[in-house]
Amino acid sequence: MDKIDDIPQITYDSPELRKTGIDVLDLEEFLQELCNRGANPYQPHRVSHFCLILVEQGEGEHYIDFHSYSYEPKCVIFLNKYQTHKFDPENKIKGKVVLQTREFFATSAANIRTSYFVPAHQSLSAFPILHLSGELYESTRAMLSEMTRAMREGPDSGVIVQLLLSAVMLKLAKQREGHLVHLSEQQKERFGEFLRLVDTQFTEIREASQYAQLMHISYKSLNQLCKTCCGHTAKQLIDFRIILEIKRKLTMDGLSVQDAAFEMGFEDITHFIKYFKRHTGKTPAAFKRELEG
Repeated sequence: MDKIDDIPQITYDSPELRKTGIDVLDLEEFLQELCNRGANPYQPHRVSHFCLILVEQGEGEHYIDFHSYSYEPKCVIFLNKYQTHKFDPENKIKGKVVLQTREFFATSAANIRTSYFVPAHQSLSAFPILHLSGELYESTRAMLSEMTRAMREGPDSGVIVQLLLSAVMLKLAKQREGHLVHLSEQQKERFGEFLRLVDTQFTEIREASQYAQLMHISYKSLNQLCKTCCGHTAKQLIDFRIILEIKRKLTMDGLSVQDAAFEMGFEDITHFIKYFKRHTGKTPAAFKRELEG
C-alpha cells in the first residue's frame, strides 16, 4: 500500500526550556517564531512537550486528537506530550504558553498528589479546555507572571518556579476535577490504575476481561467502575485509546496501513481494517485520503 507524506513534526523549543526544562512564553510571539522557522502551527502536528495555554484574547476552535474544542478568553488548554493538535488559523489567539519537558513535568508531578494532565483517553470525561472563573483567571495570570520573573533571576530560582507551577496546577486541577466529586478516593485510584494499564498495554491487550484480571477484580466490577467514573464501559475506553493511536500513526508517521496494523499488534490486516471501520465508519486508507485532501 502507498505511504502518505509525514505531517511536519514541530519541535517546541527555547533556550530557557533546554536549560531548565520549563518556559513561559507570549503565545503570539511563540506562534510567529514557529512560522519564521518555516513551521506551520496551524496544521496538525504532534506536541513535543507538556503544554498549558492560557487564552487571554481570541475565540475559535482548537483541534486536539481529531476533535475540535471551542475556546474563548479566560480559559486554559491542556496538551499532553505526543498529542496531535493545531491552532485555529481563522482566529488570532493571544495569551501565554507554558512548556515543560518530560523530566520537569515528572519532578513537579511527584511533589503533589493531584495529576493535572489527564490521559488522552480520559478526555471522554475531562475536556482539554477548562473555562476559568474571573478570580482563578487573574490568579493564574499573576502566578505565570511571577514564574517569568523568577526565571529571569537565574538558575537558583528553580525551586521557586517549580512551587509556583505546582500552585497553578493544583488550582486548575481542583476546578478540573469537579466532574469527579461524586467519586470516592478509592474509585478515583482504581479508575486511574485501569487507565494507566490501558496506556501501557493497549497494543497487546484489547479485552476488558484481561484488564480485570490484571487488577484482580471481576469484569462486572471493572465495567461498573468505568461507567460510574465517566459513563462509558471499559471496552469503550480501550477501543477509544486504540483508535486514537491508530489515527496518530496514520497521520503523523506516514506508515502504510500494513505497517500501522503491525505496530498496533494486529497480525491480520483484514481484521485491522474491519476494526478501524467499525469504530470510525471508514477504512484506514479512506482516513488517510481525507488527511491528504
